[in-house]
Amino acid sequence: MNDPNVVVDAPNVSAVLGGAVGSEEGLGGRARGVMLGLAVGNLLGLPMEGWSYREIDRWYPEGVRDIDASEADRPMDDDLAQAVDLGEALLGGGDYVGEFGRRLVAWRRENGRGIGITTDRVIGVLEAGHGPPDAARIAYKENPIAPNGGVMRCAPVALARFREPERLVRDSAATCVVTHYAPTSQWSCIVINAVIALLLRGIEPDLSALMGAASGDGCPDMLGTALGDGIRSDVLESIASGVPVAEDCSWLRRDQRLIGHTLIALQAGLWASVTPLGFAEALRQVVEAGGDTDTNGAVAGAVLGARYGGSAIPGRWLDVVPERDRIEGVADGLLESAE
Repeated sequence: MNDPNVVVDAPNVSAVLGGAVGSEEGLGGRARGVMLGLAVGNLLGLPMEGWSYREIDRWYPEGVRDIDASEADRPMDDDLAQAVDLGEALLGGGDYVGEFGRRLVAWRRENGRGIGITTDRVIGVLEAGHGPPDAARIAYKENPIAPNGGVMRCAPVALARFREPERLVRDSAATCVVTHYAPTSQWSCIVINAVIALLLRGIEPDLSALMGAASGDGCPDMLGTALGDGIRSDVLESIASGVPVAEDCSWLRRDQRLIGHTLIALQAGLWASVTPLGFAEALRQVVEAGGDTDTNGAVAGAVLGARYGGSAIPGRWLDVVPERDRIEGVADGLLESAE
């Protein structure tokens, strides 16, 4: 991939990951937790996608408690479907970037549920014969925005590469730019996957150190971008200032205008990595905050799953996850493939 705008290395981030000492006890449960957490986060947030927190409060006065039981028999939504396709492409080896692109084309034809505007546009360019990252670059030049369609599905890369920091960085970006070319989208994937990689090894991430390392590697000014784009930046501000991130998720409630921005989903994931709340309460707070609830839920759910493991996910949520065996098989296979 000879494109100077696609991230291929981040030595400072790699050093943070490589220098961290943790434990792999309970690794299998945490690996499944990543994929199942992504799944339940996506599903829990689906019915109120695009709602404000006030609307959610009105329709769910006791909070969002359950996943719609009909989801067990419905096609996967885009966040989960693309994550599973990415995981299976990685398991296939070889040209997994090209294979992922081909899988996305097939997914849109056969399902396409919940597909985002950017992803839809890029898949059309892929179908026209342009490969990655050319297809995403063409779409980005037409409309230079940074949506969350890359970060919502990126977690399988962390499962496959958590022991290989350099490959984690490279593959996070390479699989992101199959559809999402914006530098901020690429770095959102790199940062979230770095967080998941640390959590898989039982390490609480030092977010200030990680974000500082990313900045040193050429990561765009995420805080400045958030402020410039008019979205809430509470988590990024706390990290930059070296102060503790808020314990609850009330900060997310005020982000309703640019609901699909990658930096909102990124902050949901960063918050989930350090909040003292348990899996279910943390995920419910993310979803109940409103906005792009299914994607914010997917990102936070993957992070929380890496942190707490699959056993922390309520059984009634797991019971309605579609194709659960397939999802668990992806998690197990990626963990087995990790060197």
